[in-house]
Amino acid sequence: MTAYERTHQGWTAPTGLPGTLGLTPRFEEVIAGLQQALNTAGAVPSPGPVWYPPVVPQALLERAEYAESFPHLLGTVHALAEGTDRAEGPSSSGVALAPAACYSVYPSFADRELTAPAQVDVAGYCYRHEATTELGRFRTFRMREFVRVGDPETTLDWRDEWIARGEALFSRLGVKVSVQSATDPFFGPGGRFMRASQLEQSLKYEFVAKVSDADEGTAIASANYHKDHLGARFGIGYAGRGTAHSACTAFGLERVALALVHAHGDDRANWPSLTEEVI
Repeated sequence: MTAYERTHQGWTAPTGLPGTLGLTPRFEEVIAGLQQALNTAGAVPSPGPVWYPPVVPQALLERAEYAESFPHLLGTVHALAEGTDRAEGPSSSGVALAPAACYSVYPSFADRELTAPAQVDVAGYCYRHEATTELGRFRTFRMREFVRVGDPETTLDWRDEWIARGEALFSRLGVKVSVQSATDPFFGPGGRFMRASQLEQSLKYEFVAKVSDADEGTAIASANYHKDHLGARFGIGYAGRGTAHSACTAFGLERVALALVHAHGDDRANWPSLTEEVI
């Protein structure tokens, strides 16, 4: 079913801008239920995420090396300074649109040593300058992420536990997913040249599902192990053991909602409960 057809069935509304959709109360009701399901998807129930704004300091992404890897996906904010002639054009404000929710977390751990593993539940509006117009390939979207920073062993175990928990969640929700090894943008400018190494080390897994009849498969969530890359970039140490390692599990909320609509149809009476606790 096309995005245009969904518009007429009450799920979305056109905006005139490729990669963006207006989302109706019906769609937002699904998002709210999904958020509740994610609250209980982890080993320890969460009261809900910390919501971060859709913008971050451009220097933050430069420190993380995101801009060097994916300059074509990065959106920056330019503005006219007070008193500037419009003919001169806007200049950089030093602010960028957040490409992922978790980037806002790392400054709180930066340039210090942790004495115990840290785990946070975050969410935010994100932006990536996607060139495609296919349904599900949003330019602006919401992301829910669970992030862990700590020692290598338990951080990798945590990532692997989330792969199993993600599979259990999607199984309960009736969304057929395949878990596929992929590559991670967190590894900076060399990341694109480390593709084979990343796959060999199994650093990133994506939960791939159909979001429309024509879709061959879209990543609706992922589980990622960054090793010590972000720990090194942000100067995070761990308990006298050197640089901290990090991992995150991310859910694209709009994509998961589209996968639910595709899996179960337009009648919510035919859907499984979204808020049942996952064990």
